[in-house]
Amino acid sequence: MQLKWLLAAAPLAFLGACKQPQIPEYQAFENFRINKVGLGESVVSADIKYYNPNNFALQLRGAELDVSINNRYVGRTVLDTLVTIPKMDTFYLPMQMKVDMKQLVSNALSLLINSEIDVKVNGKVKMGKSGVYFNVPVNYQGKQEIDW
Repeated sequence: MQLKWLLAAAPLAFLGACKQPQIPEYQAFENFRINKVGLGESVVSADIKYYNPNNFALQLRGAELDVSINNRYVGRTVLDTLVTIPKMDTFYLPMQMKVDMKQLVSNALSLLINSEIDVKVNGKVKMGKSGVYFNVPVNYQGKQEIDW
């Protein structure tokens, strides 16, 4: 009798274990750096701070994200490194992005006057655990404090 119960419960436990993880929560941009300055294009980098709300560790296999500041597209970042994400903890993703200087210059006055910008991040990340990965959409919009 116990064997029948165990055999019946095993597929349900497997399905529960394979549920799609919750998307990590964006918290902040930190350590913003300008790596290369150019007239048409510059390269910037930052560490993006996230929180993993899942009670299990995850792995991030890649990301493709488009970034807009004050409703103007400024660039795309691609991460193709395997990153281990701790359970129920904060973690940092390194980001490097080529920035279209025409779009950034058009925002320059508002960036200098305001200590807060509107950031939009759209794209997808590939994450999972135990070799099972999902493409997870990212659609974030929020305010970011800028410390000049």
